[in-house]
Amino acid sequence: MSFTLVSTVYNEASRLDQTIEELKNQTVQPSEIIITDAGSTDGTYETLLAWQKESPIPIKVLQKHKCNVAEGRNMAIQAAAYPLIASTDFGCRFHPQWLESIIAPFKDPSVKAVAGAFTVKDEDLQSISAKAAYLLFNGYKDDIKEEWFTPTSRSVAYYKEVFDRVGGYCEWLTLAADDTIFGRLVKKSGITFYPVEKPYVFWGRHKTASAYNKEAFRYGLGDGESGINIRSTLGKCMDLMLRLSFLICLIGLSVLALFNLINNYFFLVLIPLLAGFRPYIYHIKNWLRLKTDKYNFGVLLYSFYLLESTRYSYLKGFYKGYFKSPAFRKSAALELKKRLA
Repeated sequence: MSFTLVSTVYNEASRLDQTIEELKNQTVQPSEIIITDAGSTDGTYETLLAWQKESPIPIKVLQKHKCNVAEGRNMAIQAAAYPLIASTDFGCRFHPQWLESIIAPFKDPSVKAVAGAFTVKDEDLQSISAKAAYLLFNGYKDDIKEEWFTPTSRSVAYYKEVFDRVGGYCEWLTLAADDTIFGRLVKKSGITFYPVEKPYVFWGRHKTASAYNKEAFRYGLGDGESGINIRSTLGKCMDLMLRLSFLICLIGLSVLALFNLINNYFFLVLIPLLAGFRPYIYHIKNWLRLKTDKYNFGVLLYSFYLLESTRYSYLKGFYKGYFKSPAFRKSAALELKKRLA
């Protein structure tokens, strides 16, 4: 079955050779590969051109400086010669049967779009931040059969007619949320994603807390600009406010109690504020299921810090995206809201 593999890339030189090798080892090979480079300065573009020259599979390397992921993906898909598109993010790792797993379902003519699961390689998670994020992401396990699941660009395939029906990816966004919106629009159009439950794509993860915070900010920015996930964002905000209120009240009441200005019954006012620690309870339950010598109690404690810092970064990004966006983004977000209603 003929299909085009598309992706975008920016400064991926450190992982590009591995990505290329694992794509070469796929049991099912694409009929062509199209990659959009956003103006890499670390040798990525030159490596892609070298691969293009020696590859038996036709490769097109497009380049547009400072284009965002959505624009780059749209460019690649519009240049595709085949009606079936497979999409991923360069920098991921791939099982040899990845492409086979998301292309085989199209043998059924009723299948128009396929969503693949993804996970991480445990051996790649060595820093305490990466281990803590593993706990926060619940071991990177999502039930892709659930109604709420929206496929990501890491592992997805669809016919070009699906892409055209929803108008492609939202180029008006700054950095993130384009694939989430694309998936929601596809589902809203009445198309069901065929789920490939076994994860054949492995997400490359960060090593430092600052990198996870930047990622959370980008996600928040994209959600804020597009106006999606408002309910869950309000929940995050409320939980954070309750936790802060608990700590402030605890300190204040403790000082007053120290000087015998109040009795211990005043501490009962803290009980309602404990609701803000619901994410901690959920997180501890996950840790009890996932804990090993690698994901030990020390990692759990550090993950509490990462939980707070990434939540704050996400909310900061959402605030900027929702309240500080220019008029054209706000207008596009309103139009998107109508389409998703």
